[in-house]
Amino acid sequence: MTNKAAIQGRKTRASSRRRIKSREKSQQAVRLREAGATHAQIAEQLGYANESGAYKAVTRYLAETAQDMSETTESVRQLEVQRLDRMLFTIYPQVLGGDLSAIQTAMRIGERRSSLLGLDAPKQYEAKIRIDILSWNEAVRDFLDIYRELHGNAPEAKEMVERIDSMASDRFSGVL
Repeated sequence: MTNKAAIQGRKTRASSRRRIKSREKSQQAVRLREAGATHAQIAEQLGYANESGAYKAVTRYLAETAQDMSETTESVRQLEVQRLDRMLFTIYPQVLGGDLSAIQTAMRIGERRSSLLGLDAPKQYEAKIRIDILSWNEAVRDFLDIYRELHGNAPEAKEMVERIDSMASDRFSGVL
């Protein structure tokens, strides 16, 4: 019977047991890896032929787990969309009748549905920074005054102030 099942492509109890043992061994390998064990240490402890076998077991298990989680997330998303659709269906007659409360509720349901399905355009946030050029220039002038005090009326100080004023005007002309 075992040969006939294998020929027909059916899984036998023995192959099922091997799959379960393999999965349990992979789980142990992942736990050991999480604990900081190297693939060589995992191979030695769990009886893999070499560290490559331990590596493959860990990566295969993690890939399967990630796929399961992705499928689960999509299933939950679809379930939530169905719930929202049922909610909207029940209040839709009131929406058509002009009930403002029902319209607001329908709008919130629609927003949540769009968000779940990724239908909304990406949100863009614009940050504008207003630079007070006068204060900035005053701070630079204060710095230069201190420079003049310490270095005696250095001839380059006046040119420095003029160049900084010019640069600030060029760079920040549209900000104010």
